[in-house]
Amino acid sequence: MEMILRDVRAGLPARIMRFFVDGDNHRSRNNAGVVIPPGVAHAIRVEGCEDAIMVYGTSTVFHPEFEGRIASEIETAELPEAWQKFLESGKQENRK
Repeated sequence: MEMILRDVRAGLPARIMRFFVDGDNHRSRNNAGVVIPPGVAHAIRVEGCEDAIMVYGTSTVFHPEFEGRIASEIETAELPEAWQKFLESGKQENRK
């Protein structure tokens, strides 16, 4: 799984972190947990033929109406080139 984090907290320098989490589809030492602090935007991408399970634990009650609430340049920033190619390859397959 590839993950991108972008710190958008007020008063702190904007910072981007991109990393890969290696794991298995069964219990093992390769499974990982990532703690994302409030104010850090995130995106994930999984390649391959198996599903990935991402479980969220939050510090507040979930409100569906708040989804997509981050109104900042993070939503209009360009994707990494590899992500763009991945999305374009999916569009090609859907046309077949």
